[in-house]
Amino acid sequence: MSDLPNIVPIIRLWDVLLVPLQGDIDDHEAEPLGDNLLARIYREGARGLVIDLSGVWMLDSHLCAVVVRLSRAARLLGTTTAVSGLSPQVALTLQSMGLELAAGRTSRTLEEALVLFGLTPGRGNDDAAAADDDLALMQRMLMQDDARATPRSEP
Repeated sequence: MSDLPNIVPIIRLWDVLLVPLQGDIDDHEAEPLGDNLLARIYREGARGLVIDLSGVWMLDSHLCAVVVRLSRAARLLGTTTAVSGLSPQVALTLQSMGLELAAGRTSRTLEEALVLFGLTPGRGNDDAAAADDDLALMQRMLMQDDARATPRSEP
């Protein structure tokens, strides 16, 4: 591990780690980020990693390599990665460099990336079954309302 402070925050959201990259990440920041992030994934058993590029206005070859390396290393630890906040320019840079995110997912916004891991507003870290239960309850309520509103024909 490096003695440099962790300049890039690693934010835990239940069992998903969020890394919001901003500005230009140089070699001195990327090395401790990678070490710290992979150690936390391993120690905390994170099932998901979101690398948010919304604050990056330009993606050079170095930062492309950092993002791809983090995504691939997280996958080796059993953690799914989503990269969010890809601008059209960043997407073109990744594509033109021929870089793949090792089966990672991409999304336009941070919110969309969090939804990929089941983190939605007002739900916390509930699982998909709870969301299905809520949907089923809502459908039953709507059907009951429809049944009450529909006039019955008398025999």
